[in-house]
Amino acid sequence: MQFAFRARDMQGALITGEVEAPDLRAMQSQLTEQGLIPISIRELKPGAVTMAAIERWFNKVKAEELMVFTRQFYTLFKAGVSIDTILATLARQAMGKTLRTAIERIRSDIGKGASLSQAFRQHPHVFDELYISMMQAGEEAGILEQTLFELVKLIEKDHAIKRAIKSAMFYPKIVIFVLVGAISVLMTMVVPKFKEFFGHYKAELPMPTKILIQVSDFFVNFWFLIPVIIGVGVFLFHRYASTKSGRYNLDRIRFQMPIFGPLTMKVANARFGHILSALYKSGLAMSRSLDVVANVIGNEAFALEVRLMRDDIQRGMGMADAMQQRLYFPPVVIETTAVGERTGSLDEMLLAVSEHFELEVTHTIKNLTTLLEPILLVVIFGMVTLVALAIFLPIWGMSAAVKGG
Repeated sequence: MQFAFRARDMQGALITGEVEAPDLRAMQSQLTEQGLIPISIRELKPGAVTMAAIERWFNKVKAEELMVFTRQFYTLFKAGVSIDTILATLARQAMGKTLRTAIERIRSDIGKGASLSQAFRQHPHVFDELYISMMQAGEEAGILEQTLFELVKLIEKDHAIKRAIKSAMFYPKIVIFVLVGAISVLMTMVVPKFKEFFGHYKAELPMPTKILIQVSDFFVNFWFLIPVIIGVGVFLFHRYASTKSGRYNLDRIRFQMPIFGPLTMKVANARFGHILSALYKSGLAMSRSLDVVANVIGNEAFALEVRLMRDDIQRGMGMADAMQQRLYFPPVVIETTAVGERTGSLDEMLLAVSEHFELEVTHTIKNLTTLLEPILLVVIFGMVTLVALAIFLPIWGMSAAVKGG
């Protein structure tokens, strides 16, 4: 359950935020343990929009910020600097307000006796469950330095993949933008001129021309409705995507899309292997590791398969056998996992399979523009053909009528 709270600390400063807790009593206990005096606590309904959520939207912690923070935290920790000094130093040089506030709160909580992972856990909108779970496992196993190093690698690889996909999509976005602009100019400036021309002859127009003219009339007379329709559509889409069933259905569709479906599958398996390897290597139990993977993998359809696999493992099934019952694990993942189970080197095998898929993701992204070009050409050719037929069919008809006369 998600709760929004207002509280005051020991110095009387007002603290507001949102925290996940099993129930109201647990939420109150969390605030008390942090030395906060609750003023008001209310449960947030799924999809509810709050001022805190709006503020976070405009002050989100960028991936680059989190990556730099984690790398510097690891470097200073490895150098033997105390946690308090590390946090004080990183808070001073943090560029974003959200991250700086979170670091200062973490430093304050640790000063009051909280563990590192407990302090970080109070800021779920900055540090996700993977971050917290790995930090907790590193603390408990006494290998925090190694865990921080693994975290740095995870964040950097995730950021590199997202940046590469964004870069590869730049060209298709430009083509689509130009196409939409051309259609808008055509509908508002060119087609009305042809409508006047056809109106002088009062000839029977073919169906494609009638449709084109009606669309053009809508663009000219009701242009103000277009942003409203787009806005409502985006709102309804996000509303649906914010529900559990909506996220699952949309993520399942992503796996079935041409070109992007296989790419999504490769990205998911690369993340699965790398995250599970890092968690398992840090000493976290397999069932708990799979829980964390399911919560941070970023795809609800894949997450459901991971949770089902976790249930099979808890019933005594081997990991490779459990994978065979699921939909989204290619044979190479299953076979590599089976080898890792037999040889006792599961973390190394999972890391190897994640690196294999990362190479495939890199190769696919490099060729993404080439793969999308035929689709873009078909769309452009189709639009041009339809518009050309709609405009020139009646002209050819009138020409034929004049010749016949």
